[in-house]
Amino acid sequence: MKATEILGHEHRVIQQVASSCGVCAEALRSGTKVPTDVLESIVDFFGKYGDHYHRQHEEILLSMLREKGAPFGSGPIALINYENHKRRALVDQLSSAVRAHITCGGAAKGMLIETLGALAEFFRGHIWKEDLLLLPMAEKVLSEEDKNLLADWLHFIDSKNGAEAQKAVEGFNAALHHCMDAIAQPRKAQAA
Repeated sequence: MKATEILGHEHRVIQQVASSCGVCAEALRSGTKVPTDVLESIVDFFGKYGDHYHRQHEEILLSMLREKGAPFGSGPIALINYENHKRRALVDQLSSAVRAHITCGGAAKGMLIETLGALAEFFRGHIWKEDLLLLPMAEKVLSEEDKNLLADWLHFIDSKNGAEAQKAVEGFNAALHHCMDAIAQPRKAQAA
């Protein structure tokens, strides 16, 4: 798999979790209780998979583009760097909002709803920009040798941090399935 395909696949994984943020925000807004394990798994995912794993992959790509003379003060790379600061702030805000929501027994949900919705909206645009601006730039600017080196670096990072990142994905999936089962049980009981 090409390095840009690896990064694109990671974007799909992140987008799925980000989309679930929007679903959780709507559920909370409508008065539906979202299990704390789902909320905690979203925070864990963004910390371990998004920040620790995918961000390392992206940093290698950005570094290689910088070495090849891609402009860092303007254009797609400057935009991605700016948005990465915004992303980090949103993830920190989500962590605080989830803690407050859990501590207050679900009473402090306003900031949580707002942050979950903001994350869903942010990633919709951010992933689009990375997929349609950054990754094509990499394909154009990097030589085949560079792309192979990038792939080697991504595999190296995967060998060091991939298990923890995968565990975060699995934790999110398990929490989501638990949530779906909890929703389905009352519906089955009502139908019977």
